[in-house]
Amino acid sequence: MIKVCGSCHSTWAGGRFCEDCGAPLTDPFADEARSLPSTMWRYIRLQYGARRGMLVRVMAILLGPIAAGLTLRAAVARERPWSIVLAIAAAPIGIATWWAIHWMAGRAVRIWVLRKGQLNKRRLARAMARRALR
Repeated sequence: MIKVCGSCHSTWAGGRFCEDCGAPLTDPFADEARSLPSTMWRYIRLQYGARRGMLVRVMAILLGPIAAGLTLRAAVARERPWSIVLAIAAAPIGIATWWAIHWMAGRAVRIWVLRKGQLNKRRLARAMARRALR
């Protein structure tokens, strides 16, 4: 959980006192933290969004091998020529699954966290749809 220093406005992952100035840290959702400047709240949203993106990327690392393993499992149940094709395709399927989720998590962090408030969401959705259809 992020804690905020009321004196120097730095953020910390935990603890009781600020390591920069020594002031007590407060919970950003406590009543006394409401007086913090808006830049502090923007920075807190950025950190939580980046952590969300990191968690999705960890999920990609876990789902890539699972997709490869499920493809290998399906290959065992097939007839001879198709089992070889699926067994050979298992590694690229796992890598493609990992890459797709990893790439989408990075794009989501860039679009919805880093650029929040700078983009019109409808215009962004249309531009992404046009780019995907090319």
